[in-house]
Amino acid sequence: MDDSRTIFVVSDLHMGDGGPRDNFAFDNKATEFSRFLDFVGQARGELFILGDLFEFWQANISRVLMERMSFLDRLADMGTVYVIGNHDADFEEMIGTRLLNHPFFDRMTGPFTRQIGSRQFKFMHGHELDPFHRDGNPGWGRILSILGGIIEDRKGSPLLSAGGMTEKTLLRIGRGFMWIMNLSVNQLEKSQTRQMAPDFEASLTPTQYPEKVKGILALYQKDRLHEGYDVLVTGHTHKAGRTGDWYYNSGCWVGLRNNYLRIDPAGAVSVCEWKNGGEIITEGMEEQP
Repeated sequence: MDDSRTIFVVSDLHMGDGGPRDNFAFDNKATEFSRFLDFVGQARGELFILGDLFEFWQANISRVLMERMSFLDRLADMGTVYVIGNHDADFEEMIGTRLLNHPFFDRMTGPFTRQIGSRQFKFMHGHELDPFHRDGNPGWGRILSILGGIIEDRKGSPLLSAGGMTEKTLLRIGRGFMWIMNLSVNQLEKSQTRQMAPDFEASLTPTQYPEKVKGILALYQKDRLHEGYDVLVTGHTHKAGRTGDWYYNSGCWVGLRNNYLRIDPAGAVSVCEWKNGGEIITEGMEEQP
């Protein structure tokens, strides 16, 4: 570890198998990410990937890894630290093992802390504090993602690419699916009409159900105060930005913007966007105490 190096933080690339469900395969994402890696290398920076590097909710794991092998090779050469997320949580039990025989996975980890400047930083994907996602078991969020993927196959491109369906449309699809499921269960059990499970929205990710973000922030603040660190850095919500001087989000690379964070050796954080082969700082570095 070199304390003099700038840290670059990305998350939520959702690399898939190159097919119609793969957001990363559209809008020139792969080329722009390759240019971004050139930029990090030229800056001699450290790279942290905070989860959902891969999209296993909509694609076969082996196909994804084969499709993205060139990136795995390059990220390994850069010494990239990789924190798993909820969309690639299938790797969780393999952390610290040799079951994934590629050097990239040698630095695969769960949440971790690092002292940067005068502050203690905690890095995680963000799903780890969500009671509906932290156990890694498939839930309604994953089911809804699969339903969206089936429609993407018919459409021939990702729903969430520019001009595609919104999260609200996917939510309506999920609610409709829940209604059909409940109706089928009621018919089988011949019971009285049953309401939709009240935890349906709560079990979705913040991307699928944006109203969940405030609750997630409350959980993050509670963890920070309980564990005693100064700054939390996550992805997960796909919304780049910050809350005060204690929380930063690295955004995503599956929407209209390609976001990331830059953390200098003193611990000052910038929220940035990668656009047309170059860096745009959207929120400047803070003065550190």
